Amino acid sequence: MAIHPYIRHLLTGCRQLAVAVGWLVQTVAAPVRRNLLFCLTMLAIHFICVWRQTQYEGEVWLHTEEVIQDLYIICLVLTLLPAKWGRRVRRVLYVAAFVLAGFEVFLTERLGMLYTPTALQLLSETNPKETSEFFMAYFHGPALWRTLALFGALALLVRVLGRKGLRWAVRLKLHWLLPLLNVAVVVLLVAGTIDTAEQRRRQWNFFTEGSSMRTEKAKWETFYSPAWRLAWSWHMLHVADDELEVLRQNMRRVSVDSCSARCPNIVLVIGESYNKYHSQLYGYRPKTTPHQLRMQREGSLVAYPYVVSCWNMTSNVFKNALSTHSLDQKGSWADGVLFPALFRKAGYRVAFLTNQFKADRGQKGFDFNGSFFLNDPELDTLCFDHRNTRLYRYDRDFIREYERYRPAGRNLIIFHLYGQHEKYSYRLGKDDVYFTADSVRRRRLKKAQKQVVADYDNATRYNDDVIRRICDYFKDDDAILLYLADHGEEVLDFSNMEGRTPAEPPVPIVAYYEFGVPFEFWFSPKFKASHPDVVNQVQQAKTRRFMTDDLPHLMMGLAGIHSKYYNPRRDLLHQDFDTTRRRLLKGLYDYDKLVKGTPFDVKARYRREPETTDKNKPSYKKIKAKWNTN
Repeated sequence: MAIHPYIRHLLTGCRQLAVAVGWLVQTVAAPVRRNLLFCLTMLAIHFICVWRQTQYEGEVWLHTEEVIQDLYIICLVLTLLPAKWGRRVRRVLYVAAFVLAGFEVFLTERLGMLYTPTALQLLSETNPKETSEFFMAYFHGPALWRTLALFGALALLVRVLGRKGLRWAVRLKLHWLLPLLNVAVVVLLVAGTIDTAEQRRRQWNFFTEGSSMRTEKAKWETFYSPAWRLAWSWHMLHVADDELEVLRQNMRRVSVDSCSARCPNIVLVIGESYNKYHSQLYGYRPKTTPHQLRMQREGSLVAYPYVVSCWNMTSNVFKNALSTHSLDQKGSWADGVLFPALFRKAGYRVAFLTNQFKADRGQKGFDFNGSFFLNDPELDTLCFDHRNTRLYRYDRDFIREYERYRPAGRNLIIFHLYGQHEKYSYRLGKDDVYFTADSVRRRRLKKAQKQVVADYDNATRYNDDVIRRICDYFKDDDAILLYLADHGEEVLDFSNMEGRTPAEPPVPIVAYYEFGVPFEFWFSPKFKASHPDVVNQVQQAKTRRFMTDDLPHLMMGLAGIHSKYYNPRRDLLHQDFDTTRRRLLKGLYDYDKLVKGTPFDVKARYRREPETTDKNKPSYKKIKAKWNTN
């Protein structure tokens, strides 16, 4: 039976297309096919790392697509190299993969850590003596033998397959698997390219970013293998070192025109993870801040309701709250100078007491908690006269470090507390427990959640006593004290969230609870009598909106420091203060626009406690219903 010419041409075209597609698939898959044992070995190493390091986080298995993409690129390079060089490079990659992955798995098994900027910094700063001591101290026990057994067995298997694998494949007639392998490689590459586009975009943004505040936001899942984590750590340290060098150069040129020292003793207390809506000063009914409430009623304390933090991450808060550069200005925090250095230049003696990291002049680079620049030897010398060298479990014990300080005529004392940092129940002793789960009157919460709220309220009450004790140190001095927190915290108030989230852009509930912070002035009796003008300025500025990245200008204004770094329009107490300034959270998101028109709008003064008895305020259910409809 004759075939119509059109159909014949169509069939011929289909055959030619099939041949072309088959050739294309074979060509695309050739790099993997020629380095099949290498690919399988690298995948096995990846799965061992995932198994031993993140056993309880199943989502990391999704990164297999990214690993396959990485391996394909490596295999393509190996294929393009001359055969002799290809073999040499492959051997080097084998050794590097086993060593890097094996050492990281050992670190996880023995010390519970992966490759991080901190780990890389510690390793780079270790001298030969310390290295030998490290090996003697840690290279023993079951963690070492488990790691050696896993990777030793895999290395032995690879060696055997490298010698006899091809011969076994021929004997078992496995050649029929090659077409399936070719198709699988192409499908995985195409599907993976689509699925991982966002992941690759995040990696690109990270490695092209020159600001540590932006690089810190990268999620650890973006770096899914030992090699990527090493690259991540190196880049973080590189960015931090570049910023530090810029800051050092600026700090070397610090100058002050004049200083009236109108407030001779200034105390700055920086709290931690403080949800101000769990304070009686801001409308909370449970008795969490009795001492501060008493001070407020006596007229010695003024609480500001409209202050927000610039970040919800401690390290970034420290950078911006200490630097004269503000987030709504062009450039980086390192383009400014640290205001404690200006105080020292103006004749103040400066003490920095922190319960979160101790002075360590051997440290440099990056460590995620703010000390990476404060512990830099040069910056530490320029900023501080006195530092603590011990850490304490409880803040009440920590503040006694002040008793070691020898004050001068002019003093700036900075306390950095552990505050209400998670885990909340660890922040106080058993004798300081005041609230229990049964005392939390929130019907929507389960008992375990009520216990979390009780723990937080206990930590807040304990923190109140710490603040009272700090004030007692200065009750006979001519002193003004400013208390603020680095950032806020969510404590199951309006949702089931506790802690903080790096999500961007921040939704109104995040902006309200995680960025809103307590901000309080306290005056000693002698200060109130000697500086009625300052007390009056503090009371009149109470309703102004402020963000903590302008803190240096407020501090310089209190001290009467005149310098090119001082801007009266950023000084909260100055008559020229700019009340129209946009408060950009993380330098990007306008706080007032985020909360406007929501139950978290400060101007509406919504309160969210369901137990409120104020009939003029909407109930908790109505507020939440309104929020859900928006």
